[in-house]
Amino acid sequence: RVQAARTATELIAAGGAYTLAQSLALQVDGSIACWGSNNQGQAPPDGILGDFTAVDAGESHSLALRRDGSVACWGDNDFYQAPPDGIPGNFIAIAAGARHSLAVRVDGSIACWGWNLNGQAPPAGVPGNFVAIAA
Repeated sequence: RVQAARTATELIAAGGAYTLAQSLALQVDGSIACWGSNNQGQAPPDGILGDFTAVDAGESHSLALRRDGSVACWGDNDFYQAPPDGIPGNFIAIAAGARHSLAVRVDGSIACWGWNLNGQAPPAGVPGNFVAIAA
């Protein structure tokens, strides 16, 4: 399951709205190309170096799944949706919502962080046996 999910992840992402819009693309070498709005640091013009397997874009934050299973976050963190130190763990999939973020753990459960006004990101996560996610 881990291998299947990691090979079927997002290779490009678009996020934001109006003046916050950013675009991301995973490059062959595992780094990330970014363009568009960077007013919150969500799309650094020099890109993001690393060994990534997936990317996703929220309203004004961005996420990437590292090959080691941890999550890198950058951009707006007003609602704790993009902690600058990232999210440690062993994840197989990621999703960036408007102001929240999600990741599927190797065991199939979901980790959630960020704004939870409507129950979209319960701090305790979501138990289950999932292989993919969308926000």
